[in-house]
Amino acid sequence: MKLFYCDSHIHLSHCKNSGFINGDEYFCVSSCHTKSEFEYTQNLAGNNQNNLNHNNILSSFGIHPQIFSQNYSVRDFFSDLEFLKSLLFENKIAAVGEFGFDFFAPEFKATSQKQAEAFEEQILLSQKYGKPVILHIRKAVEKVFAYSKELKKLPSVIFHSFPGTVMEAKSILNHGVNAYFSFGKPILNGKKSALECVKLLPPDNLLFETDAPYQTLKNEKETLPLDIKRVYQKAAEIRESQIEELSPLIFENFKKAFLL
Repeated sequence: MKLFYCDSHIHLSHCKNSGFINGDEYFCVSSCHTKSEFEYTQNLAGNNQNNLNHNNILSSFGIHPQIFSQNYSVRDFFSDLEFLKSLLFENKIAAVGEFGFDFFAPEFKATSQKQAEAFEEQILLSQKYGKPVILHIRKAVEKVFAYSKELKKLPSVIFHSFPGTVMEAKSILNHGVNAYFSFGKPILNGKKSALECVKLLPPDNLLFETDAPYQTLKNEKETLPLDIKRVYQKAAEIRESQIEELSPLIFENFKKAFLL
């Protein structure tokens, strides 16, 4: 039986070792935050965006919440917003994101208003073009519920490395959001909330990721695209199932989440 590995969140333009991505068993959505990152990913993918029959690499583009704590001007913001609009108009991306809220550090939380403005703009564009979104939510799960009425208008909402609890995830679903909860290296690192989510959430709402080259474990220099196999194996163990059962299920979730 052929196994498929779907990485719902990776940064291919930042990966030094990406040989695994050329296999026909592999599919991913590569998150981009600059024009150059998008062009790099598009060159890898070719001209068949949003078509898994001819391409295993899809792209997303979004304005990351952490960028507002850096030297990022209003002009930069509107330039990125215009670029996002052009990608949506030309149907060159599978999703908008990652974007969202990050209150993990004081310097991030200090930009909460700018994060909110960027969030609202990107939600409106996603609604207009009927695109899924990939959300980065860190120390800010309450924001999901504050915007649940807007999120439920979207075809799907993918929570990158979902940081919340099982109860919070189920509450998001009960609010009518077509949510997919993605998990990666934290389940290899024994994060309790992630382990419980993978074990107890409905299987139809699960996705997996690497966030490569980020989210490294102790003594690792970088996360590799190939590490998605380790994530799948651990997820199968958590759910007390076989990877041969898990792989086709996640492949179907991946296609539904990204409207493929």
